[in-house]
Amino acid sequence: MLDKNGIEIKTGDIVEITGAYFKKDNGYYFVSCAPGDAFWCGSDYSLVHISKGGKISRAKYNLCFWPISTFVSDRVKRAEAREWNELHAQIEVKAGVDLSEVIAFFQQKADELKTGCQRRVWDFGEDSDVVKSDRKMIARYEEIVAELRQKGETA
Repeated sequence: MLDKNGIEIKTGDIVEITGAYFKKDNGYYFVSCAPGDAFWCGSDYSLVHISKGGKISRAKYNLCFWPISTFVSDRVKRAEAREWNELHAQIEVKAGVDLSEVIAFFQQKADELKTGCQRRVWDFGEDSDVVKSDRKMIARYEEIVAELRQKGETA
């Protein structure tokens, strides 16, 4: 998927959402999962809220999706929000944001998966499908970390 400037959105990118129906949905995010990632089976983008300085939000509701998903119990308000977001909400890939916490986030995911993968090797063997899947996910996380470190050095 492309942002409003025609730039492809990918995992690890810093993005800004503007024009959303609910004020809380506007702001800076990093893309934690994108369609096609080995560790994601969704067709949308999973976003984690960050500050303009790159600090990851620790708030209870710090997640968003693109296209924006609306979770309210009022069906009329949900329909209004969905229509508004389709017409007005925009997403834009941003540069110049500190990536250190985002890099640490993806590195932690890779490290956690490595620990679990070792356990599954003991349980199921090197050639099991579960272990192959885990290694594919670990490789993707490490690829994202390398891309972000390179991007951080050039910024």
